[in-house]
Amino acid sequence: MTPLFLVITENKAFAQLCRKALTNAGFQSSKLASACLSNGRKSVTALSPDYVLLDGDCQDNMDDYIISLAPRYSVPIIYLTIQHNNKYPMMQAGAIDVVYKPDGTPSDNERFQKRFAESIQRLEKARANSVVHIPAINTSRIIAIGGSTGSTEALKAILKDLRHDLPPIVAVLHMPAGYTRIYAEQLCTETGHNVVEAKSGLYLSQGMVVIAQGGQHLRLFRDKKGYFVTSEAGVKVSGHCPSVDVLFDSVAYSAKRNAIGVILTGMGCDGAKGMLNMKKMGAYNIGQDAESSIVYGMPKAAYENGSVSKQCPLDKIAQEIHYRIDNGL
Repeated sequence: MTPLFLVITENKAFAQLCRKALTNAGFQSSKLASACLSNGRKSVTALSPDYVLLDGDCQDNMDDYIISLAPRYSVPIIYLTIQHNNKYPMMQAGAIDVVYKPDGTPSDNERFQKRFAESIQRLEKARANSVVHIPAINTSRIIAIGGSTGSTEALKAILKDLRHDLPPIVAVLHMPAGYTRIYAEQLCTETGHNVVEAKSGLYLSQGMVVIAQGGQHLRLFRDKKGYFVTSEAGVKVSGHCPSVDVLFDSVAYSAKRNAIGVILTGMGCDGAKGMLNMKKMGAYNIGQDAESSIVYGMPKAAYENGSVSKQCPLDKIAQEIHYRIDNGL
């Protein structure tokens, strides 16, 4: 089915540019709607587009506008701009890709058309090739976990205690690039869970555990088909990439009260701000207690800012998750 694109812009020429680019990329131009910035949120709600094409040159502070859309409305945003110095801030804010507008020369117009088509086709391929969606016990529920020092063993211990029929789990642990795939495979072998390394466009299914790639931020989105994730390189947030704060912020807006957050042992404070946002949106949050933590840094920061609903020793975290899920809490 041809995806529906929503162009958000104050410039009719930009809308025409997008229409032409979509046509050249093989998509039906009739599947394109447009809205101004002030009506963007209403249009996203009314139309439920598959993608938003956002004009990045309408006003200042476009990163704030992205944050107000993604992941709050769980829609992938492709950010188009003439500014070549703001890719990472916009992707950090939640854009799924950044494409630079043409400068008007024939060669650059050709470059833009090719890059734009590649972006759409890559995202569509990722969505089409993602795993078949299997409804979870409650498809709106999600479990988000973050940690650092000592958290690789902590997560393994939790998974060994968790049933395999739970809603999907997304996790950010501070690990270097190249190791996360091996770690995911180890967890599969040792816990029996379906553990995979994150990739953009991956839809989540019952019992799946998704581990953030080293060096790439993991974000959660939701559309008509269910939850899916993006995995994109970006600047460090709260001192890390992947960042627990980035994941938790996206979970806050995509899942709201349907999320359970877990902050595990680790140094520093990554995850505390994001977990607070989760709590403000209605999530229930679990913090690993001091006695069972290798480093009581991240859980302490989350507890002290009021974002932790309950502190648990490591060997009781799975029990608490089961209780919340089984009782619809």
